[in-house]
Amino acid sequence: MKKIELKKPKDDTFWLKVLSVFIAIILWFYINSIINPIKKKEIIVPIRYNISTLSKGLVMTESDTKEVRIVVSGTQDELSKVDEKNIQAVVDFTNVRQTGEMKLPININNPYHRINIESIYPKNVVVNIDNLVTIQKDVTVEINGNPKKGYIINGYQEEPNVISIKGAESDIKEISKCIAQLNLSLNDRSFKASVPVKILDSNGKDITSLFELSQKSIDVYVDILKTKQVPLTVKFKNQLPPNKVISKIVLKPSTINVAGKEEDINSLNEIVVGTIDTRVLENISTFQFDFNVPKNIKALDNVKQVVITIYTDSIVQKSITVPVEVRGLSNQYLAQLNPDKVTLKIKYSQSNQSSIDFSSFKAYVDVSNLTQGNYSLPLVLENPNNIEDVEVSPSYIKVTITEKNQIQ
Repeated sequence: MKKIELKKPKDDTFWLKVLSVFIAIILWFYINSIINPIKKKEIIVPIRYNISTLSKGLVMTESDTKEVRIVVSGTQDELSKVDEKNIQAVVDFTNVRQTGEMKLPININNPYHRINIESIYPKNVVVNIDNLVTIQKDVTVEINGNPKKGYIINGYQEEPNVISIKGAESDIKEISKCIAQLNLSLNDRSFKASVPVKILDSNGKDITSLFELSQKSIDVYVDILKTKQVPLTVKFKNQLPPNKVISKIVLKPSTINVAGKEEDINSLNEIVVGTIDTRVLENISTFQFDFNVPKNIKALDNVKQVVITIYTDSIVQKSITVPVEVRGLSNQYLAQLNPDKVTLKIKYSQSNQSSIDFSSFKAYVDVSNLTQGNYSLPLVLENPNNIEDVEVSPSYIKVTITEKNQIQ
């Protein structure tokens, strides 16, 4: 057998090169296993349900899971670069064709090539698929609160008053009513507001979030009117005889509550219900009038007819003479009056005659703060309350004031 001889390398650095490679390999293993080792990390990712892949006419109503736990692995350096938001957990509905409960796989989208997915929990989700239904529903406006005192809500107008509601058939069946709640805050003017729409179930629970609405809000115009209590009155034509007078007018009702725009209400001070000819009046006369409130005014009381009772009386004239008194005269003075008596011509209703105290008439002049001298002072009368008309003659009195010691 031929003997093989190993040739000795001509270059003595060969073994140094081999040793360098060996050391490099050892260092690489050291760095990756000790300094930058492979590690694992658990992250929680929300599940994204790709509803856009669901067949037309179907909708997912609920699922048993909202998030998934994922264990990933990689070097410490690579793990530090991971943004959890970039890892997605997606449920696809491409193969779903029917309603009911079903189990679907969770697909993980991992954009990091040096990061491995070690485990997923859970791997599947249970979802419920229902028919997608659209209905039309009337919107009921509910007004809470009150306008400012002295104002009322005359009514409201909503636009639109019907909306479309799209959702799962099982959820649609739970709808009790569709409302728009408007809150008043002592308003005193008509106004328009955009009001959110709410969907309520039979227990009054807000289930709006379950549906897609054609209108999330509606416009509501609220008409607010000012209120006022207005007296009812009657007019007269022609003249009563000179010796007759209307002593009392009684209207039942005598007032009516109305409402209207502020400018119309502010200018309304009375409502005339009719006209009476004074020539037909007797001692007691009763009339009935049907009436309507003015245009642009709304009656708040259910009053369509007014009963009017009119009382007439005869006028009596009488003349009496009363002495003139001096009031306010200082003790050091004397006063002489010219005249010292006056004549009163009194007019009063015959029905009041028995209640008049003629002795209660007083006539006087006031000389307070006056000193000696000659004066012409106005006459002051004190009359009973039930006297309607008094004429006095003369109306001025001549007064001469002197000191007492000069007379003596």
